[in-house]
Amino acid sequence: MKNVRVILNIIVFIIFGFFYLGGSLESCSSESFFASVAIERYDADITIDESGDMTVIETWDMNYYEEMSVRFRDVEFKKYGDGYTLSMKPQNIASFDETVANIQVFKNGQDITSNITVGYSFENDLDEYGNYITCDPISDTCESMFADVTLAGGLDGQVTFVYTYKIIGAITEYSDISELNWRLFEYMEGTIKNSTVTVNLPVNSHPVDDVLAWGHGLSKGTISIPTNDKIVMNMEDITTDEFIEFRILAPTDLFPNVDVRNIFIDDEMNKDNLVAYEAELAAETNLRITIAEIIFYASIGMTALMVIITLFVYKKYDKEYLATFTGDYYRELPSDSTPAEMSYLYYMKKTNDEDLTATLLDLIRKKYITIDYSGQDLTSDAADFQLQLNQEADLSKLLDHEKHVITWFFNSIGGDGKVSTKQIEAWGKKDYAAATIFEQNAKKFVRLVRSAGEKHNYFENAFASGVKKAYLFAFIPGAMIISALITQGLYILNNTLAIIISAAVLISYLIYVSTIKRRTVAGNEEFVKWKAFRNFLENFGNMKDYPIPGVAVWEHYLVYATSLKCASKVMSQLKIRLPETDLDDNDATFMRSGYRGRGFYYGYAFGYFSRSISIARTNARQTIVAYNQSRAGGFGKGGGFGGGSSFGGGGGGGRSR
Repeated sequence: MKNVRVILNIIVFIIFGFFYLGGSLESCSSESFFASVAIERYDADITIDESGDMTVIETWDMNYYEEMSVRFRDVEFKKYGDGYTLSMKPQNIASFDETVANIQVFKNGQDITSNITVGYSFENDLDEYGNYITCDPISDTCESMFADVTLAGGLDGQVTFVYTYKIIGAITEYSDISELNWRLFEYMEGTIKNSTVTVNLPVNSHPVDDVLAWGHGLSKGTISIPTNDKIVMNMEDITTDEFIEFRILAPTDLFPNVDVRNIFIDDEMNKDNLVAYEAELAAETNLRITIAEIIFYASIGMTALMVIITLFVYKKYDKEYLATFTGDYYRELPSDSTPAEMSYLYYMKKTNDEDLTATLLDLIRKKYITIDYSGQDLTSDAADFQLQLNQEADLSKLLDHEKHVITWFFNSIGGDGKVSTKQIEAWGKKDYAAATIFEQNAKKFVRLVRSAGEKHNYFENAFASGVKKAYLFAFIPGAMIISALITQGLYILNNTLAIIISAAVLISYLIYVSTIKRRTVAGNEEFVKWKAFRNFLENFGNMKDYPIPGVAVWEHYLVYATSLKCASKVMSQLKIRLPETDLDDNDATFMRSGYRGRGFYYGYAFGYFSRSISIARTNARQTIVAYNQSRAGGFGKGGGFGGGSSFGGGGGGGRSR
């Protein structure tokens, strides 16, 4: 149940997290939440004169979170954008008025313009590196305005840039209508939170309805025409992959002094055709928005569906069977499985370091191994206990993983049927070869325990039990990803969020299904009893009606308590409830009273052997890591560390560094 809870939490987080962070489809973007520059506002006041020239006053309110010192404002002034599909006149061009360009900079509300360095591309000025100021990319129809704020403390905190520039010939006159089709910028340093663009036309007496306006390039924005000489655009959350573009149509007599080169008389270029073209663009944009919304909300619906499917899969393939035993405590060993086999069942096919200690203690308990404490200070970390193999014991009765422990310790590490705890600890520090052998033996122990556990039929065969059918449901988020990618390519959509959601759901679901492990009916029945037995071991000290059995029984229980990771708690209770005289039992092995010594407590071998094995594994791993690092260094190699458009003129953008 733990795995399915994790997966469900991830899926629920995906649903609500994106709603919380994004608020809606329109406000979500693929941008980083940790941008180095935030643009609080971008405002532009645009005035069109009777010659069709456009004067722009821009205000950029920005917050810098990284150390920067310069900003470029690239102003593109080409009349036709890339991909323009309507009729064009090559002579219909615009130009940049070099006499009007101006920059003002305010930092924390104070005018610092006199303390900064200003430069312009048309004057062949140099940037902070001594290079000519240019647009990026370089263009014949682009001029760049440069501000170096180094002498005023650099660009940190709140900074406001005010740019003034003029585009000559921005208006194009057709037979029955005049047009301003313009893109203010194509790139900037970060998301613009709020923006207002006001376009002022010459004073006139026409009805308001004679002025038309459309906006492009954004997902969130409104256009209003409050009077016959003013168009107001309000926008918010303009992401770095969006831009401000608009087309304005106004009566031709508003611009009586327009230059002849900006007059384009063509049968296709008139008010009706331009309105029809914008209607076509609007229909196409609305279709794209609708498709994008369908894809997004379909991904949310798919996520909710996968929650239901995950719960179904859990109940059908992952939920444990109902056990017949329902008691809180089980006061005897549920089976004769070895402690490592029991742990394999208890911890869902996992073998832990404690299982090696438990196996060693169990071999001592069964008198295959004896302990020689003589001549040792039992309270000292320097104590070195001798383990001796009982040469008369019949090893054929042991399971393979038990035999392996004897071979490993007494043949590989020790010799002549003897090995000491200090030998075990130091083995992994000898050299790389010894450390590798130690790790190989540790892995072999795990494999042999798994082999022994599999013979008990503790767990269902996942594919035989039908779990493979659960993988078929992964087709649902997979199909969602494919749909998002196809529609994104066909309709030029930004389905990034839907793709991320679907991919996260797909990966989470596949991870969950791949980790499904369920015990068989018999396996779960035994697991429930072992769980109750562990509960008993942790609480027997408080059971007044429980008669404490002899030390031999507790030695048997203690090896299982070791694998169940509650041995220390068992020992603390035994020190209170088990009489010292019981330790004189001839059947006792590692809980012998004669071995107590000063400060020694029952079963001291448990703690010492557990520590020795842990030290041995740590030493082996450190030796292997050190060897691999030295080889990597010897070869001198690195290692270790580590919507829509009217294709209007204009463009450019802001760059900081």
